[in-house]
Amino acid sequence: MSPKAEQHSRLAVLGTVVFYMVVAISMTLLNKSVLSSTPMPVFLLFCQSAVAVVLLGLENMFGPYKTPRFESSTAKDLIPLVFVNVLGLIFNNACLQYVDASFHQVARGLVLPFTIIVTVIVLHQYPSPLALIAALIVTFGFFSGVLFDPNHASSAASAAVAGSHTSSLGITFGAMSSVSSACHAVLIKRGLASVSNSPISLSYYNNILSTIALVPMFIISGELPAAIKLLSNGGASQFFWGAAITGLFGFLISLASFISIKVTSPVTHMISSATRGVLQTMLAVYIFGDVMSRGRIISIFLIISGSVLYVYAKTEDAKRSKEREREREVDVPLNPKSLERGDVLFENQDGDDEKGR
Repeated sequence: MSPKAEQHSRLAVLGTVVFYMVVAISMTLLNKSVLSSTPMPVFLLFCQSAVAVVLLGLENMFGPYKTPRFESSTAKDLIPLVFVNVLGLIFNNACLQYVDASFHQVARGLVLPFTIIVTVIVLHQYPSPLALIAALIVTFGFFSGVLFDPNHASSAASAAVAGSHTSSLGITFGAMSSVSSACHAVLIKRGLASVSNSPISLSYYNNILSTIALVPMFIISGELPAAIKLLSNGGASQFFWGAAITGLFGFLISLASFISIKVTSPVTHMISSATRGVLQTMLAVYIFGDVMSRGRIISIFLIISGSVLYVYAKTEDAKRSKEREREREVDVPLNPKSLERGDVLFENQDGDDEKGR
């Protein structure tokens, strides 16, 4: 790769990460604001997904990117991805409803340990000892926040819909969201392969199928009577404005997430999420008045530190792998007879001649 191409690559990665973080932080804070006044996480997701579908249609008509024709065979291939995505979004919003926006990072702190577990089970890729230590640090950070933070819903926005008995429910939803996120990161790679590595195509299928899947989820969740009451009381204007704005950011974050994992890697995507958590925490304290206890601060610090250590471990593993490949290429001796024949032959460990491929 030329220096110019490498520079463009780094700029693309940096731009993608920054775009993802800005959109994701805005989405979380806006969702928290809407859920504090109208606690209907599944109905909110349905409205956001429907707005995203409309935006995709408009982008297809007037924008530079054209969405593909809807193919039922492709849609069937993406059903596992959509199912995990819908569950993850529901758990994420339910978690955000019951805990502070600043505690949201802690409640979803098990993403890294679950990602390692899913990677071992699905991809049969085993982490190094240093990566396991990093995962243990993150896990300890999660439990330190859960056990030593006296109030997980300290702000007025959280207290409006959450009580003392619901904070543990928010943590449970956060853990379930972590499992879904770990599965989602693996499935996105396979999902991109089904749509010729096109993020806009994957976003197109994901939003359409998610909107359809959220209809029965909305009914099962028991939010239908509350939604009818909201519409009949004439108070739906504020909610739908919030849903429209967050739907716009939902469309952007969907695209940003797919591009982030395509341009960078699941690990870099996870680290950008961790950095986003720090900025999100500071903004939550400023906007919602979240109370930062010592336990919460220590927990966030441990989660971020463990995530950074994990990236360092993965980077070192990649370097060692490249060095081993380089050593194998350099250390394999040439057969002198092959030089006389003019062939490129390599001598294996048993001393037999083997033609290089």
